[in-house]
Amino acid sequence: MESNESTTPPAEEVAVLEDGPADPLFSLVAGEGDGFMLGAAAGDAAGGAWELGYSAITEQITVISYQLIEHGHLDTTRLIRDLRELDGSEEGDPVYRAETAHFRAWLDRAAAGSPVPEEEPSLDGVARAVPLGVAFRRDPQAVTSEATELGRLFDRDAGSVAAGVVAAVAVAASCFGQSGRDLIIGVTEAVVPVIKTVGNGLYGERRLDTLETELGRLPEAVGVGDGNEALEYVGGDAFDPIQVMLAGLILAAQTTDRHHTPIEQAAKIGGSTLGAAVGAIIGARVGIRPWPWAFANDTWFAEIGRRVTRGPDEVRDLPIPYAVEQHLISGSSPGFL
Repeated sequence: MESNESTTPPAEEVAVLEDGPADPLFSLVAGEGDGFMLGAAAGDAAGGAWELGYSAITEQITVISYQLIEHGHLDTTRLIRDLRELDGSEEGDPVYRAETAHFRAWLDRAAAGSPVPEEEPSLDGVARAVPLGVAFRRDPQAVTSEATELGRLFDRDAGSVAAGVVAAVAVAASCFGQSGRDLIIGVTEAVVPVIKTVGNGLYGERRLDTLETELGRLPEAVGVGDGNEALEYVGGDAFDPIQVMLAGLILAAQTTDRHHTPIEQAAKIGGSTLGAAVGAIIGARVGIRPWPWAFANDTWFAEIGRRVTRGPDEVRDLPIPYAVEQHLISGSSPGFL
């Protein structure tokens, strides 16, 4: 993961670092992350949480991205307000689609006056964290600290928060074209020093005792392209957020001309949530491009990705997220923005 502008490979340059005769560690830098949002929406749609396209997973990423565009950081109070707005807090109709049970419970607690974090393990945070990886891609410490803070807003389970940190760091590294072993090693180097900080005081804190070892085994799995095989390699527990995210990292690390294939495999083992996270990692690496399956508002997502990456720091000329989602649900004018 890049931490200094002087070491960032410029656009249109390929680093000649190799794991073997034909295994590049870096791929072409394409937009320095601007394809993350489109990739996340594509992964969400691939997972099928909402049968007609992207779901509440992408809606949350959009709200977080808007705040990062406009303010450059996350404000917890403002974020809770903005997320609740899409749930109808401003006397409108709820526009979230196919929310996970964990997010639905969090919204209900927030509506009752206290957005208490969830105690049970949840994969949800791996998707919510991806915009942070792009916004703070040049500052590894900020990526991990911001992802930890965001995770703790929703989760009190250490593994859930740590999985989100891994996702954010992977997206940040992918912004600079990292792939293969280099992507995994970069993630490991950024995550291992903060493991104790991430889990401090959370439920299941001891789950993180083995995370360094688990990350250390991943380079040997680079090249595994099947989702179930990747999950088995990391332990096979589909209910462990860390194991599922590490399986997603294995899939996202591979370089292939069929960029959608790892996303499809991720969706098979982790649904729309992991699909969105892996989609963001790959989208950050390959840039803004069409995906094989259609979903609404693709041009909007492309512009969100551009602005999180390089500005302008302005959202007043962008559609209001609530209005976009209400319009999509109403079906009055199907199609793209």
